[in-house]
Amino acid sequence: FILFLIIEYHNTLAEHSFFGKLVNALFGAATPRTAGFNAVDMNALAFPTIMITFLLMWIGASPGSTGGGIKTSTFAIATLNILSLAKGKQRIEVFRREIADISVKRAFATIALSLIVIGTGIVFITFFDPEKGLLNIAFESFSAYSTVGLSLGITASLTTASKLIICAIMFIGRVSMLSIMVAVF
Repeated sequence: FILFLIIEYHNTLAEHSFFGKLVNALFGAATPRTAGFNAVDMNALAFPTIMITFLLMWIGASPGSTGGGIKTSTFAIATLNILSLAKGKQRIEVFRREIADISVKRAFATIALSLIVIGTGIVFITFFDPEKGLLNIAFESFSAYSTVGLSLGITASLTTASKLIICAIMFIGRVSMLSIMVAVF
């Protein structure tokens, strides 16, 4: 929210009053995690804001919600694991409770598989629609994986093959590649 407000203050939020800027920045920071609504022109966003939106879409919503993404708990476990490793600790503790190793392994598997699916989708879409630009294609792929619905406006002009890839990314993102692999094996 704060980064969105600072970066877009004189850009997409320029036309609003201070209160309007606060509300739009809050909305712009919350909606990439679940809803996919936008109150500003997504194509007019500054590059750093688009990168923040990538991250918010990828992390997604909290467990138990209908939002997509890798989930806030997965991101939190991965972050806590990195901090524990940096401190030289053998285990992860939060509020005097230890996080099970299987949860850490599942978190990193989810993260790795999400990036593999998104990366593979980007590669295939750039093969079928190279003129769309890497940033636009990556944005569509992250949005599809997290079932967000935000777009930089290229979805309608994608080839049929690219649209099918976007559909596959959406399905895999909704079900989770880890769940699909468990079902297959």
